[in-house]
Amino acid sequence: MKESRYNLILDGSSHRLAFNAMTCAFAEVDESFFEALEEVRKTGHITNNELGKQMRYGGFVVDDDSDELSLLRMRSWQAKFSEGSLGLTIAPTLACNFACPYCYEQARDGMMTKEVQDCIIHMVEGATRRRQSVHITWYGGEPLLALPIILEMSQSMIALCESQNVPYSAYMISNGFLLNEKKIQDLKAVRISGMQITVDGPRDIHDKRRILKHGPGGTFDRIIKNICCLLNSGLVPDIRINVDKTNGARLEELIVYFKEQGLEKCHISFGHVNAFTEACADIEGSCFSVEDYAAKSITYQRFLFENGFPASDYPLYPGIKRNYCCADSIGSYVVDPDGRMYKCWNDIGNASRSVGSVLDLGEASDAQQSLLSSYLLWSPFDHEKCLSCEILPICMGGCPYNGIRHSGEPECEKWKYNIGDALRFIYTNYERLGHGDESEP
Repeated sequence: MKESRYNLILDGSSHRLAFNAMTCAFAEVDESFFEALEEVRKTGHITNNELGKQMRYGGFVVDDDSDELSLLRMRSWQAKFSEGSLGLTIAPTLACNFACPYCYEQARDGMMTKEVQDCIIHMVEGATRRRQSVHITWYGGEPLLALPIILEMSQSMIALCESQNVPYSAYMISNGFLLNEKKIQDLKAVRISGMQITVDGPRDIHDKRRILKHGPGGTFDRIIKNICCLLNSGLVPDIRINVDKTNGARLEELIVYFKEQGLEKCHISFGHVNAFTEACADIEGSCFSVEDYAAKSITYQRFLFENGFPASDYPLYPGIKRNYCCADSIGSYVVDPDGRMYKCWNDIGNASRSVGSVLDLGEASDAQQSLLSSYLLWSPFDHEKCLSCEILPICMGGCPYNGIRHSGEPECEKWKYNIGDALRFIYTNYERLGHGDESEP
């Protein structure tokens, strides 16, 4: 028996806490815990069998022949190359009725052709024959501009999945402005079970950031009205707040407004605004550093909790990562209106960053295959700072897109800077967060 390499110990004025990043186990511990760790270091076993059993269950100690790094590497490769599901993020148009200053896309008019739609349906049909589950995320541009395409394609994909008895699920990312009760019912009818809508601050801030492309007038009031309609329909929306230096000081005011509107059931998440592409390069000076954003995100999460919003799970409490996202998963692609396939949402619309096309699957160029390999094979295990990091299992080297554009060098996630504060918050508010009483090691 030996000590896990992924233990994190936090000292407080009246307590000590232990977290294991491999299992995400978290416990208040007393001196017996540290005596047991010391005993393991010296003798390779723990005399107190019950305590040893609990510590092993939490992953704080492991078998002598356990190679945690190899297990983590295997878990990562299994997730990257799993063929159990097909995940498609489909943009039926890159047109948008908004002109947000931080948008990383190059908006353009036009709708997905019937030929591209049919090729995507054929791709889904192949997945169902392989007994793969299918998950669709509708994206844009603004996807509601292409609602007829979404409804028709959804009906076809649902029928294919039902014919093979494989799971189907769908989600949408929208600015929410074009919603109405009829459209909400149409979306529910084709199994779109969730929707992310962005609200970027109180009315005066939001209306400077979430701007209509054509015509005067703000967007805040109409979006809030539509969020309430979604909630009343039973389709609980996810509200995203993109955070930078221009709105960070006003977010608590926004959360109070959400509470006044009765939106406590909504899941609220914060997005760290970054200058990902040339399309949004001019906003780089208003972006927070990762370290600054990490500190602010904890403050925002605390305020959410204090005002009755869900705040106990990810992104407040860390979760085990196997691979990072769709970009480093072999079964996930982003598809633009022309049928070009990408690995990352940040690449959509940039033809030089495509990895193939639904119009000619299997006919990718050498450059496209090379880019695909770069995403799938990007690995934190190639970097010493990741190999020696005690929280690697909850970070997995961070965003592959950032890693690739920074010459392969990983960009550390917020957890590097706020994991201690997040865990202390969970500990302090454990019972209020709805967890039952559990015995400590």
